[in-house]
Amino acid sequence: MEESDSGQDERERIANQRDRVADERDDIADQREAATDARDKQLDDKEKRLANLEQMLDERARALREAVPDVVRRQQEAIDRSRDVLQRAEQRLVRAEASLQRSRAAVQRDDAEIQREVAMSSDREPEGGGTTEVRSASET
Repeated sequence: MEESDSGQDERERIANQRDRVADERDDIADQREAATDARDKQLDDKEKRLANLEQMLDERARALREAVPDVVRRQQEAIDRSRDVLQRAEQRLVRAEASLQRSRAAVQRDDAEIQREVAMSSDREPEGGGTTEVRSASET
């Protein structure tokens, strides 16, 4: 009977050992599952942050795309205003050049008149008298 008791004890010991090994496997599986759950949670959190960042970047890009036509419109308006200013300045320049030409023509007429008067007065003076030299405004 001792042999059967020792065989029974041996079987119980082996069964207990199997139970311990099974419990250790369960513990390891639970630890792995807990680690996987923690990693999954971290990955889910990262994925949410990335989705939020992507949405924020999409909104910024949309805002920039909407702003570009407005910037282009304002720049075109500024260019148009500059062209208007340039055209008015060119018109003033043309008028000033025309006025300058009229003034030069008037000065030339005055010089010619003075030259004629000088020529007439020198024809009237006696030959021995002193002549007065008159310079035209264009010569000075």
